[in-house]
Amino acid sequence: MPGLLERLAEVPDPRDPRGVRHALVVVLALTACAVLAGARSLLAVGEWIADAPP
Repeated sequence: MPGLLERLAEVPDPRDPRGVRHALVVVLALTACAVLAGARSLLAVGEWIADAPP
């Protein structure tokens, strides 16, 4: 049974490759973690990700 990262890796990336800095699967996984930790806005998600350990 595939895990969360495997499922998120299946999501097509609509971004222009010229501007991509981070893999979509990483962005989605960090966003999911932030929401599960209680983030309820894009600002809160960004703050949670900025405070997360490397």
